Amino acid sequence: MRSPVPRFRDVERQASSLQPAQCLPPCHERQSNMWFIKDACGIICAIITWLLVFFAEFVVLFIMLIPSKNLTYSLVNGTIFNSLAFLALASHFRAMCTDP
Repeated sequence: MRSPVPRFRDVERQASSLQPAQCLPPCHERQSNMWFIKDACGIICAIITWLLVFFAEFVVLFIMLIPSKNLTYSLVNGTIFNSLAFLALASHFRAMCTDP
């Protein structure tokens, strides 16, 4: 006896449901638009995040690396930390401005 409910295998056999045009999200063609919700909580959280990264930048550079006597240590660690801080801020900015 066959059940009236369609099974997944029946759906897979239909070629029309496997077309790539039906799988795309409706706003796929508008990727150049910037997405940003201007809510107070999100803006405050973003400002706090950026201030924390800049404070960490200040502490690492002016408290730890510049007073250090070893120039090679300061240059290597400063370069690595600044690169990672820049990548973190760039990723955070991109996450804020793209559609989830």
